[in-house]
Amino acid sequence: MFFKLFFGLVTSFLLTVVSCAGETQTSDSMLLFETFSQRVLAYYPKLKAAHSDVDIALAQQMRSKAGFWPSLDMSTGYQVSNDPVNVFGMLLRENRFTSSDFDLKRLNTPNRHQDMSAGLHVELPLFDALQTINRVRSARENLKASQTDEAFTKMEALLVAQDAYLNALTLDKLALIINEVQKSSDEDLQKAKELKDKGMILGADYYSARVMFGDFTRMKNEIASQRMAMTTLLNILMGESLDKVWILSDTIKEIEAPRQDQQKLMEAASMNRPDLSSLNARIQASGWELSREKASILPSLSAFGDVANDKDRVGESGGNNYTVGVKVDLPLFDPARQGRIQEARARKEQLERRVQILKDSVRQDIAQEIARYDTFRDNMTVLKGMNDDAKEAMSLAVPLYSEGRKSIADLLVIRRTYLQSAQEYNKALMGIWLSEARLLFLTGKLNEDEMKKLLPGA
Repeated sequence: MFFKLFFGLVTSFLLTVVSCAGETQTSDSMLLFETFSQRVLAYYPKLKAAHSDVDIALAQQMRSKAGFWPSLDMSTGYQVSNDPVNVFGMLLRENRFTSSDFDLKRLNTPNRHQDMSAGLHVELPLFDALQTINRVRSARENLKASQTDEAFTKMEALLVAQDAYLNALTLDKLALIINEVQKSSDEDLQKAKELKDKGMILGADYYSARVMFGDFTRMKNEIASQRMAMTTLLNILMGESLDKVWILSDTIKEIEAPRQDQQKLMEAASMNRPDLSSLNARIQASGWELSREKASILPSLSAFGDVANDKDRVGESGGNNYTVGVKVDLPLFDPARQGRIQEARARKEQLERRVQILKDSVRQDIAQEIARYDTFRDNMTVLKGMNDDAKEAMSLAVPLYSEGRKSIADLLVIRRTYLQSAQEYNKALMGIWLSEARLLFLTGKLNEDEMKKLLPGA
């Protein structure tokens, strides 16, 4: 009795564990779009590189401000010499010079002498020909450019994520449809073969149906290959193992697609596109670099100070000396200055041309995307009606075939029509979602908040 009870408890426990493990595995393989997009943002290597560019720009800004601060250096040294000039100077710096050192013999042929020195040198820039201030201004604009580049890369990652996820969802839906149609057709085709063998239906109808059934198999294989490739893409975008399988739990629903105003979209792009903002910031930075090169002809002014201690040996007090002053540097002839100015001016003009090139490209992309969006929008009602009609025709054809009023070839023709209409309708449904996201991307408005409004099934 005890063993039966114990065995029952163990069995129940194992079943519970297996059941829980199965539930966990299923839960772990479920993939919502919101989760997927966050994983893409967390992994996207290009976004990490853009973030590193921001860190570099911050470091460059910090370095550019260093020109405002004084520099402080410490030096120490040891020397031994019997050179008359060096020995004379060492004695003076050590405060050890005496009247006997004026002896001509000692002056001309002194004994070797050693000197240990330690000192500090400080230099404070008072005016550096506008070099530091222009570097700071340039670094500030470059930081803005790096930050907007990062924002643009984030937009790109969100768009790539939605494109991949919606394609995967559409392929899943089409796979379900083709599997259902192929299964039903296979059963009907087996019955038709029996009827053909008995001479009850025409062989032409049967073989025509087999050709169409082969087309169903081709479509199924094609979709299966595309699903496998899309699963691989999802894993690559998340940085997961390539063979990991996911269950996409969202659905693509119909959305209201208002007509878009092309002029307003282009104006929004000019104001909101991060890549345009980035180029404009880099133009400002190149302008400050040009000003810096032009100002290099100005004099620079700095204050300096030196404090030193020299002694003959360790333990002695030695001589403490200092020097303070102001110095002015005036470039009288700088042969490279004109070349630097021309290079800075050319870089600025190059960036200005790139802005115009990008604006024209954005306008073209918006015009093309609006045309694509309007096509999907105008065709959605038609395609949905075609899909519903084809589905209804298929459901009506089945009993007619069972009654012998339709041939097997007629039935499969109707099913093929349904497959084609379902494929076109689902691709259009996906296309209008993607097109709306692309329009947000092209106008610089695509972000995580906007993406939540475009979640499949939202």
